[in-house]
Amino acid sequence: MKPGLPLTRWRALASHCASACVALSLAGCHVSIGVGFFDDEDALIDPGNAASAAATGFDTLVSLAGPVLGIADEPFRVPADETPRRALVPGTFDWLEWAAPIRGPGVPVSGGRFSSDQTRACDSGTVRVTAVFLNSTVFGAGDTIELDAADCRFGGLLFEGRLAMRVIDGSGYPGASAAWSTRVSVDYFDWHTGTIALPLQARTVNGRAVLDAQRLDAVDAAMDFDSPVLSIDPVVSGAVRARRAVEFLSLRLTVGVGNVRVSGDFELFDGRFAGTDLETLRVRSDGAIDLPVSPPALPLGILLVSAPDDAGVYARALDATQVRLALDRFLDGQIDATLLSTWSEMRGLL
Repeated sequence: MKPGLPLTRWRALASHCASACVALSLAGCHVSIGVGFFDDEDALIDPGNAASAAATGFDTLVSLAGPVLGIADEPFRVPADETPRRALVPGTFDWLEWAAPIRGPGVPVSGGRFSSDQTRACDSGTVRVTAVFLNSTVFGAGDTIELDAADCRFGGLLFEGRLAMRVIDGSGYPGASAAWSTRVSVDYFDWHTGTIALPLQARTVNGRAVLDAQRLDAVDAAMDFDSPVLSIDPVVSGAVRARRAVEFLSLRLTVGVGNVRVSGDFELFDGRFAGTDLETLRVRSDGAIDLPVSPPALPLGILLVSAPDDAGVYARALDATQVRLALDRFLDGQIDATLLSTWSEMRGLL
């Protein structure tokens, strides 16, 4: 018996276990030995909502860190070499490398600095780049780059809104140096990224973050991304979804030739689940998660999604098809039930 759990609740668990397991069998769930029913007096994750919790956790993580907008997007629509990437953090990194070199033809301004204001063409539409910098060869504290995107299309992606970056520290020169590093504060003002092909997948982001970025060589990079709060307004398969608030976000990424590896930790508030047990979730990677940059481009690894009472589900992406969900009622390492889901089923829950 778990310490502190009333005997009446254990009797309730026992009395409902058999009928609940029958219901799960009829629903086609794969249940391991252990309890197939959880008392609903507290906020928790149970067999009925584990797949929804895992889906929103994976989708948010990938929309922040991966080569796609989210798990609802069709991975085979994503070119392996797509740049700027459509995810939030690598996308910001790519925009920094794209925008920084065009500060060169700057005009001297007060304080010994230089100002540059250019409108650059995209495949269609434009981006206005406004920058103030110390010199044209290295980054310096206080340097700024602002992007205003107007119907800017690169490949299959459309960008809108404003992105403002301020250098806190740096060495080398993004987009020009073979290796460089910088710490940059980033403000997102209705920064919108969406697909051209239908069904539409899109994210609009608002908030502030700090990006620690390193270009290690031509193909390798590393990034840390921290934010006290970001708001994400998603469009999933053409349907507008409720806002997600991501708090106390910490992500670490390494980008190589064939994949992105990410570890993350954040609190997630999903408006679709307001007033339910899933309204507040803690999302953490269990080790690093692989996000391949070529199809199937789905995450591979383990994500732990937990509710306020510490009920949790370990979502393990086995391959491009299957996801195994392991329910740990008290996060004590004892798995109470297992379920088998698929990416297709989880996409449908978004």
